[in-house]
Amino acid sequence: MANAKKRTQTPAKKSATKKAAAKKAAPKKAAPKKVSPKEVAPKKAIPKKAAPKKASPKKAAPKKAAPKKVAPKKAARVAAPPRRTLVRRSPIHGRGVFATVDIPKGERVIEYKARKITWAQADRWYADDDSKPSHTFLFTLDDKYVLDGNKDANSARWINHSCNPNCESDIVDGRIWIESLRNIKAGEELNYDYNITLETPHTPAEKRRWGCRCGSKNCRGTLLGKKR
Repeated sequence: MANAKKRTQTPAKKSATKKAAAKKAAPKKAAPKKVSPKEVAPKKAIPKKAAPKKASPKKAAPKKAAPKKVAPKKAARVAAPPRRTLVRRSPIHGRGVFATVDIPKGERVIEYKARKITWAQADRWYADDDSKPSHTFLFTLDDKYVLDGNKDANSARWINHSCNPNCESDIVDGRIWIESLRNIKAGEELNYDYNITLETPHTPAEKRRWGCRCGSKNCRGTLLGKKR
């Protein structure tokens, strides 16, 4: 029995020894050392790198409309004034000039245009011959010059004579104008008094040679005027 107690007691001592060893073996916790506060230099703020800005989408500038090419305006056509006269067959003689519009009194109806020649030239070119028709296209300007209606003439040369005329001739600055003596209606034939004067006497034979066909009530029967 005594041996049994020893046996039982021995393990007990061993276990106690182990516990004590365990206590000895446990490391002691180190006491925290007091650290004297050190002056900590303030940290310099590190500049933050700015994040790259996102480029905002640029608004496209509105495109300027290209100027339209404007076609040059055509000059407005100015309507030509209506023709006031017309040449056609005349009941008086050959061709005549007729009004196409109403013409009031005192207006210049048309200019008598023709080549200007001297009387010497007229005498050479148009000899006074009883066997040839008279040249009534020669219009006296003055003592030196005459307009030759056979050369470079306009329609005024076809205006017939009348003893009761509705027009008259007027010489202004070397130009001959046919002017209205009264109101003339459209369709009416224009005429003026030729009042031709000859260097020779106006004999009955000469008057017949220069006979008039105007048919007016006061017709004197000849293109010749009274000699001064």
